[in-house]
Amino acid sequence: MEQIEVLWQGKVIQFPYRIHTSTTKNNVEAMTGFEELSLMTRHHDGYIREMAVAKLINLFPLKSVPYFVQLLGEYVMEIHLTIIAHITPQQKRWIKEFFTENALYERTIRSRIISYWNCNYRFDFIKLKNYPAFQFLSE
Repeated sequence: MEQIEVLWQGKVIQFPYRIHTSTTKNNVEAMTGFEELSLMTRHHDGYIREMAVAKLINLFPLKSVPYFVQLLGEYVMEIHLTIIAHITPQQKRWIKEFFTENALYERTIRSRIISYWNCNYRFDFIKLKNYPAFQFLSE
């Protein structure tokens, strides 16, 4: 299983790139623990990822940073919009700290954002600077 490995506040964080489980939206609605919600941000179903990340950001604002940053570098714009809607100014500052610890990972996330915009959203957002995930990380 492919793993993502990053640093956050001096600690190595590892999580799977994707998981395949039979979790439902109702299961995610009932979840309150960090471990289970963070794992669900890696679920194969985008709706599950979206629900999980919204709860994770609100319940665990500091610990959630690596998980929502990873989702910004993926292709589902609806998840980007959910993240952007839930982020606090403090979490925005934490993203900068996170990228300070993970400079290569930041380049990867930004490159993916550009690539997904080019492949999937170029006609919806003629200019890259107007694509929500790019715009969010450029502020």
